[in-house]
Amino acid sequence: MKFKFSRIDRIVEPPTWHTHIGTFVHEVLEHFYLLDAEERTVEAVKAMATERWNTSEWEAQVTALEKPLGSILEFKKTAFECMTNLWKIEDPQQTELINMEYELFTDVEGVRMKGYVDRFLYDEDDGKLIISDYKTGSIPNPKFKSEDDKYFQLLAYALMFESADQEETSKLQLLYLKHSANHEISVTPVKLAIARGVIVETKEAIDQACATENFACNKTKLCDWCFHKPYCPAHQ
Repeated sequence: MKFKFSRIDRIVEPPTWHTHIGTFVHEVLEHFYLLDAEERTVEAVKAMATERWNTSEWEAQVTALEKPLGSILEFKKTAFECMTNLWKIEDPQQTELINMEYELFTDVEGVRMKGYVDRFLYDEDDGKLIISDYKTGSIPNPKFKSEDDKYFQLLAYALMFESADQEETSKLQLLYLKHSANHEISVTPVKLAIARGVIVETKEAIDQACATENFACNKTKLCDWCFHKPYCPAHQ
């Protein structure tokens, strides 16, 4: 049902405090890693944050939020803490990224897919890809999100790299900047096969739902945070 609301009915969710923090941090780190290695310091990321804040008119964007969760100062403090926590996860001067915000558009088992990879680099041990994704929110509770679900998006990217560029992936990284944590798994043929199966099954389910106009609702505790809850059939 959420797919129908967002992709078929084209109901656009307004930005939130949390999505704005994530977008701002992503923007700053993308430009920060374009600097030469020796220039990647805490002082440099602070200067880059100021530059991007002004260039992209972030103050106006945050002020325009329907439900701000704090002041402009609190927004900046939260975002900057995420940025500086990067040094607790890796040494930016020793991290050489191959690309950032990389667009992938390809077929996986006949399913047309498009995605944007936060960043990737080559594994020094085997020359394969390491795909990383920045996260500025909380680490998911395993009671509500399984390991397979947590890494599914990155596994899908690994399959897309394999299809589009004939590149193999060795590791996936979820960089939880708020918590200074790097959650990492090795990519295996079994994990890729499971993700491939989910992609095919999901496409088949969407095609079936579109044909019958019967879109199932998955009612969970997470519905309380869903923008579409007020008009979702599961809550009428």
